Amino acid sequence: MYQTTVSFQAPLTPQDYCSEAALARENQYVFEATWQLVGLVSSINKPGQYLAAEVGRIPVVVRNFEGELSALLNVCAHRHCTLVSAAAGQSEKLKCPYHGWEYGADGRTRKIPAAKNFPNFDRDRFRLKKFSLEQCGDLLFVRIAPEGPSLKEWMGDLFERFEEWTSSAAWRPIAHLNVSAPSNWKVPVEVSLESYHIPEVHPHSFGEDPGESESHHSLSSSSTSFYTSFVGPRVIDRFMRFYEQFLLKIMGAPFLGKYQHHHVFPNLLVSHTDSLTLFQVVRPTGSTTASSNVWQYGRQSLRKNPFSRLTAAMWARVTAWLSHQVLKEDLQIFQHVQRGEQVATDHSLFGRCEERLYAFQKFLTELIRTGESIRTSCNTAGAESQPEHFIDTPISEQK
Repeated sequence: MYQTTVSFQAPLTPQDYCSEAALARENQYVFEATWQLVGLVSSINKPGQYLAAEVGRIPVVVRNFEGELSALLNVCAHRHCTLVSAAAGQSEKLKCPYHGWEYGADGRTRKIPAAKNFPNFDRDRFRLKKFSLEQCGDLLFVRIAPEGPSLKEWMGDLFERFEEWTSSAAWRPIAHLNVSAPSNWKVPVEVSLESYHIPEVHPHSFGEDPGESESHHSLSSSSTSFYTSFVGPRVIDRFMRFYEQFLLKIMGAPFLGKYQHHHVFPNLLVSHTDSLTLFQVVRPTGSTTASSNVWQYGRQSLRKNPFSRLTAAMWARVTAWLSHQVLKEDLQIFQHVQRGEQVATDHSLFGRCEERLYAFQKFLTELIRTGESIRTSCNTAGAESQPEHFIDTPISEQK
């Protein structure tokens, strides 16, 4: 059932999907203030392995320093060169490719070539900024803001579910996909938050909208969720349900026949069935373009015989292909929505079935309003600080 009995005017305006000013506000007050999924623990479980991501306006590198994971500013403190340029990799040292400065897990310099050129060097001042880093199962999250709720507090009851789906023996990562979207980042997020579009956008893959009687929405201050056990009337729908149940039985895995979708604000989308779990994070690459990283976890055989394991591997490939098809179908509509937002003059209208979109947009507007209010108060009080790397006197003259 839906929670609301009325329709809504969208809190956001069409300009919020197109303007650089809107993107700047979102980067500062939304992405840099909240927990952001940057990758998997299992992808950097060896010393020297790293991954890089843009969190709002901030380039971040997360690296394994001899077993210690650390999230650091991906910018050298010397002449501000990016430390790593690849999205992931492995290196003996975290070393700047420009002048060879090396850094440790605490962000301090470990080696500076020709160090005598920097008399009275202050290692505490000229270091890499370190960010909050927490994990949920196999998922790694970074927060740029120095203060805020813990990851578990932010996710609430969803934390334990995500932990189970990514760290138990029943699941393992089977695919990673990066998709570019020709739209504002909010368009891919909002498409996933309602089933109203299914008959038009997914007529062959999903077929029908479950409707209110087969849908349950849960809304909270930091997330929304959708649950259903709906099976379409098509023969293929019922065959796939039977086939999935049959394969899971071979694998010794439970079959509940339920689908759930979670949106952890602002940009983490999680889909879960008995056979697969998708973790998708959508980030802006511009005011009218975005990038989606999708990690898929597949159900593993709980039986040790070769046939069960082969069945699990085969079924994982099938579900990965099906998931990719659905993502491609959604991708086709993004550009048309973006084109419409660029010429629209009025707010969108949300139906009762689109209440999750309204909750998301209310979250965005309130977070931005709070951030701007705090900034205005600081400016009024004269509390604006200088940039961290601002130098007004020579190092040798500082005490």
